[in-house]
Amino acid sequence: MNFQTRQIQNNIQIVGNAGDGRISVTNQMLLKDGKAWIPVMGEMHYSRVPCDRWEENLRKMKEGGIDVVASYVFWIHHEEQKGEFVFSDNRDIRCFINLCHKTGLEFCLRIGPWAHGECRNGGFPDWLQNECSDILRSRQEPYISYVRRYINKIAEQVKGLPLFAIQIENELTGDPDYIELVRQFVTDAGLHAPLYTATAWGKAKLPETVFPMYGAYPEAPWTNHIKELEPNPNYFFSLIREDGCIGSDILGTSTQATDCSGNVPFMTCEMGGGNQITYHRRPLINSRDIEALVICKLGSGVNLLGYYMFCGGLNPIGLTTMQESKASGYPNDCPVISYDFQAPVGDMGQIRESYFRLSFIHRFLHSFGEMLAPMIAIMPDKAPSSKDDTKTLRCALRSDGNSGFLFVNNHIRLHQMPAHPAHSFNIALNERTVSFSLDIPEDSSFFIPVNISVGGLDILYATAQPVSYSENRLELLQIAGMKAVVALANGQIYALEAGLNRINDTDVVLLKNESYEKSVLQKMNASVIQKCCDSDVLLGHLPIEDKTDEYKVCWTDEDQWLVIKAKGNIAGFFVNRQLVSDFYLNGDSWVIDLRNIREKNGIIKIQPLTEKDIKEIYAETPLETGSFVPEVYTSKDDRLLI
Repeated sequence: MNFQTRQIQNNIQIVGNAGDGRISVTNQMLLKDGKAWIPVMGEMHYSRVPCDRWEENLRKMKEGGIDVVASYVFWIHHEEQKGEFVFSDNRDIRCFINLCHKTGLEFCLRIGPWAHGECRNGGFPDWLQNECSDILRSRQEPYISYVRRYINKIAEQVKGLPLFAIQIENELTGDPDYIELVRQFVTDAGLHAPLYTATAWGKAKLPETVFPMYGAYPEAPWTNHIKELEPNPNYFFSLIREDGCIGSDILGTSTQATDCSGNVPFMTCEMGGGNQITYHRRPLINSRDIEALVICKLGSGVNLLGYYMFCGGLNPIGLTTMQESKASGYPNDCPVISYDFQAPVGDMGQIRESYFRLSFIHRFLHSFGEMLAPMIAIMPDKAPSSKDDTKTLRCALRSDGNSGFLFVNNHIRLHQMPAHPAHSFNIALNERTVSFSLDIPEDSSFFIPVNISVGGLDILYATAQPVSYSENRLELLQIAGMKAVVALANGQIYALEAGLNRINDTDVVLLKNESYEKSVLQKMNASVIQKCCDSDVLLGHLPIEDKTDEYKVCWTDEDQWLVIKAKGNIAGFFVNRQLVSDFYLNGDSWVIDLRNIREKNGIIKIQPLTEKDIKEIYAETPLETGSFVPEVYTSKDDRLLI
């Protein structure tokens, strides 16, 4: 595989008037305090998380390597009844932003007014939806006056707080004048940020005053059919910034957008930290699916890594349920309460393996980001001929012409990828050509350094993934299935052992690529009881007949979490006959946070699968008809690792 970097001309210039003296934007990257910067942004919706859990989840995000917290503002959560704005408890946006800053996190305000986010009416209140049904998301009255009023109300809460970015609207493709008018409302209301952004997928036409933001997901559970999808284009390296599938439930399918590198940085706001399941599509996303997606996008030139979601949440219930459903006129049915998203931090605060795998990449960006950001993405001389080509290795190089990082992805979700033994690479840099071969393990994804000087070492290449460095120390992550070596520019090659290695005067630490240690679980009993909980809230949005079974569970003061493994169609957890959480069953574990539940018992309600149901659902684990007693476990750990 050959890479040619000797013709790189990287003329970095400040773009427009963006920036505030602290953060500025060039045609290639972001600068913070004058230094190149690749921030890591993660979505957490304040109004979908109990406020007494905000700080705990924000600390988890910070510890996992997040720099910026992004959140939609859902209009319906604040003004469900016309003229009655609520900014208390879980809706106290000012308190939430202050907590972000207290935790050392920047904040991105996704103000809308339309959000989507699998929220009822895309976040519009019912009264607005009814009164302005034909003129929504336009410049017509009275809708546009309601928008100005809404933005002024949000600004009253947020004004004076530092903001990293403000996203205007969401998934709007054909009305740049409307987006610009909403942006003017925002600035007129006194809200300012270094970046004003808008989502760019769907070949969106955007005003020059906003920066385009992109996204990519491991699956597409909004797709209207129930067949397995084609190989996902997001698992390929490319200079094309749009995959053509994201948002297709609202926008329809679109052709891929043209590359616009050299004009504005490649920034993302919706890298899938997982996927929300819908009634008809229930993918089971694993950590390697997410890790490979991130590696592909970084190798393709991403210079702002923004996850949606990084922390899941719970839909509130008001005058109506607040989730997207076909009953409310939207394309998909989603769980009433759970907005787990299979995210690194789940809807109840549980931590998944993806949290730990991604944290190594985030540490790399914090340490090497200043070096990586100016490097452009370069594709090899031979690329896969199609999405079905599993024989040609997927790889890309980020380089400034003198040094670089080689990105390799040999993982495609749901498709077994073969090993590539003794695969040769020839990388032509300005002053030398670096040549080596790698034994690429099957189903792997990683990146390695090429011709860089760090930690007191002049490294030609290393067969381990860089994590961090300081003056005389370098941390590398072992790549599963690959022998770790460091090859120096002077021709010496050092084999690495796990732990501390000494090369010249430098400490080289090889971190093990091990699975994290899950929380200890204790099995408990679930007993069948006569039905006593109403099914309307749990099942009312779906055209199915109530056939639910109920099971009672009890726990002690020491138990912090329930972990439920159930078979069936839909499940709900009730306390005092009130629905606390629900789940479209897909083979994953279902978690209930017990820490703030006074009662020491609850009821699991399960709707079994029928033969008719199975014909209408895409799932990646075997589906079984009939009634099954759920397996229930408790954990006494303060943090639940599942």
